[in-house]
Amino acid sequence: MVLSQDAVCVGPDGDPWCGVTLNSEQARSLAQRLCNIATEIENGEQTGYRTTPLFFDHVSSVVVIHDGSQQSNRAFQAAIQCASRALGRLHFFGIFGVDTRSDEAIDSPEDCEWQKGWLSRLVDMYSQRAVAQGVTFDSTLLPANDPCLLLDALYRMEFDLVVIPKTLTRFGVHGERLMPSIISRHNANVLVCS
Repeated sequence: MVLSQDAVCVGPDGDPWCGVTLNSEQARSLAQRLCNIATEIENGEQTGYRTTPLFFDHVSSVVVIHDGSQQSNRAFQAAIQCASRALGRLHFFGIFGVDTRSDEAIDSPEDCEWQKGWLSRLVDMYSQRAVAQGVTFDSTLLPANDPCLLLDALYRMEFDLVVIPKTLTRFGVHGERLMPSIISRHNANVLVCS
């Protein structure tokens, strides 16, 4: 579980909710588990016992899917952090032409071009950051009106982890959504960022 102070989810009425809501029993259970973990870490350090590395320490090839949104930026931050631990590879898939309110492709060519330009500027900034952190960086920009291009590209790639913003998990056409397709077509670990 990843807890984040700035985590946002959408409530039943469509309004954003911040953080995670727990009832009193869940909060006590989580607090007790965190205390147990802290104790295990303290005891491990005192006895010289080395704790097991996190899964993300073994990730050498990461894919991040990005639509230019702030949520996608958080996905990139998580992806580069994972890739930099092993001085691995990060492949950036920029999806332009997505209406973030409806998760559908935009019909307006002007909006598509603006998003494509924004993603191109992000690729420049992100590639510089990746180089500074010792990560090999590749990028591909794809139009939102054909999600099959992304799915086909992912299917042909080898990677350990896909990092995707929560909004894009619902993206797709003709009833085929991105998230279930990634999981069913590729035996990959998926990290969803909100």
